[in-house]
Amino acid sequence: MVVPGWPGAAAVAPTAGPTGPALFECRWTDLPVRIDAQGDDAAWKGAQVIDRFALPWAGKPASTATRARLLWDRENLYFLAEMQDSDIHAEVREHDGRTRLDDVFELFFKPAEDEPGHYEFQVNAAGTMLDMFLPRRGDGGYERYRSDGEFHMEAKVALRGTLNRRQDPDRGWVVEGRIPWRDFLRTGGRPETNERWKFALRHHDYRIDTPQPEPSTSAPLTVPSFHRYEDYATLRFVGPDERTARPFGIDRRIPLTTSRVIGSPDPPLPYRVRRVYPKLKLTNPVTVVREPGSDRLLVILQQAAGGASRILRFRDDPDVDSAETLLSVDRAAYDITFHPSFDGNGYLYLSSKGPLSAERPGRKMQITRFTMARRPPFGLDPASEKVIIEWPSDGHDGGGIVFGQDGLLYITTGDGSSDSDENIAGQDMTRLLSKLLRIDIDHPEPGKAYSVPKDNP
Repeated sequence: MVVPGWPGAAAVAPTAGPTGPALFECRWTDLPVRIDAQGDDAAWKGAQVIDRFALPWAGKPASTATRARLLWDRENLYFLAEMQDSDIHAEVREHDGRTRLDDVFELFFKPAEDEPGHYEFQVNAAGTMLDMFLPRRGDGGYERYRSDGEFHMEAKVALRGTLNRRQDPDRGWVVEGRIPWRDFLRTGGRPETNERWKFALRHHDYRIDTPQPEPSTSAPLTVPSFHRYEDYATLRFVGPDERTARPFGIDRRIPLTTSRVIGSPDPPLPYRVRRVYPKLKLTNPVTVVREPGSDRLLVILQQAAGGASRILRFRDDPDVDSAETLLSVDRAAYDITFHPSFDGNGYLYLSSKGPLSAERPGRKMQITRFTMARRPPFGLDPASEKVIIEWPSDGHDGGGIVFGQDGLLYITTGDGSSDSDENIAGQDMTRLLSKLLRIDIDHPEPGKAYSVPKDNP
């Protein structure tokens, strides 16, 4: 890692700062990031450098250089900041204390345009952190909200100098950290690819030779208020490149040898209901999925609850007013998923129960495969149906299906009864009912359409 002004680095003058609206990128990484304040992980090589720190409301450049980087993945937002500092000072040791009275690096995020809430994260040169959500400006601010809610930010600091020794010259300090997306649940959690947030970064620098600290920033603020989010810069979350990203995110699956659950799951993400296709009438929709690599959506409609089903397809367009029927089945369909190599093989998988014309309890849950043409009009051939796996079910059917990042098919099965597991199948490992199944459909065993992975628990 090369920090301006440190040994091994050429002297770097502070760059001219932001003078108007700015757009920055937070880029996706598939590579691991160690939080050790070294900044030498390969992941950081792909991050955009944010180094135009200034005092824009005064029209002045920063007197010391700051270089920051941001990355994201499925679990966290990562940050790295390298700062020149000739007099490293930090005395606050209390979590959520007044770290702004020290040399500190700060991150401000406002995810939602239509909501006033915004976040503030700080790490001072002693490694003390502050994390806070402000639902609105004013209304008590720091004193009211500094201990409101639980956060899980991690950060490490590395000094190139000595802390709180005002007589000796220092060279600077580095902070590296991560903020889990669950810390942003109040505004929706992890962003979507290409989503845009408003944000500001600040290097608050106290020096022995100046009476006031210098609060340089990457945002084009018109006044020295870091809660004026109207002036924040824009941060776009750049997603993984589908051409180069690893097909699956698990390098090695660790076998499960014990069954132990500790703690509670995260709460569900907040959401707002909005009618997005006002001209399209859909009766009893069950599942909607996007056809990979297209602007087309597939939806399952049941004639009635648990009744015969159709799969329709329509364009993802607010003005869409019609849909085409791809498939009709005498079965209660529940879920659709696509093979990881759908673009080449056209394989679509459907979970359903039936036939509904059969007498109960002669109905079965099935996972079946269909082939969709890869050329217009991209039709679905009913004759291509192939049963992958099936089991008897007379209610509480389950039927959730998805391909994991390991390329295997995961299936949820219900207890198959109209009561609460009246078959007592949940603890019977010889039966498929009341289970989460994991099967390999690309390497089937002789006489079957699938195989059981050897590392299944």
